[in-house]
Amino acid sequence: MVIDHIFLSGLSSIVKGVPRPDRSRAALVEQAALLFRRQGYAATGINQILEAADVKAGSLYHHFPDGKAQLAAAVVDGVGGDIKRLLRTFLATDASPADIVGRWIDMLADGLAGDGRDGCPIEPIATESVHASPVVRVASARAFDGWCTAVAERLTADGWPTDAAMETARAIIALIEGAIILSRIAGDRAALDAAKVAASTLLGAGPH
Repeated sequence: MVIDHIFLSGLSSIVKGVPRPDRSRAALVEQAALLFRRQGYAATGINQILEAADVKAGSLYHHFPDGKAQLAAAVVDGVGGDIKRLLRTFLATDASPADIVGRWIDMLADGLAGDGRDGCPIEPIATESVHASPVVRVASARAFDGWCTAVAERLTADGWPTDAAMETARAIIALIEGAIILSRIAGDRAALDAAKVAASTLLGAGPH
């Protein structure tokens, strides 16, 4: 399953199912998510988003009065929430956390193999948001925290102490995010494979 389908299928289904007045909002969010992920925040212009979404400027400012930053925050909240729900679905199974994280890393690697511009759907926006937009930075922090919490909750359910579970979950997310950046730059999955091994070691160590 390619990364576009995993990360954006929920948004795509919304486009097909919402009432007509909201179709333009869904198209804006979906196309902006794709462009931000592949190009970054600064390199993606409003006109490019409008053209990709086939939406007029008036519709954009109707749904997002504060413009590009508000749209980017909506992208991060939407896609970040989708990933958190996907993680929780996986983590609710009988598979071990190490196996689940390994599957997640493999999906990311498959996405990069399909298109070298792909990777974490919010990292390019999140990195730039530190200087570009406090609104987007807060949304990005909220998304990453949600992923950490999803992993930590599973570890806690498996008997890990709460503090150790959250510390390990943060380390796992940090490993994955750093590996995605290195793999995108190198043009291969070696960093992601190394992160997979490191994550398995961390999770296999058990509660401490």
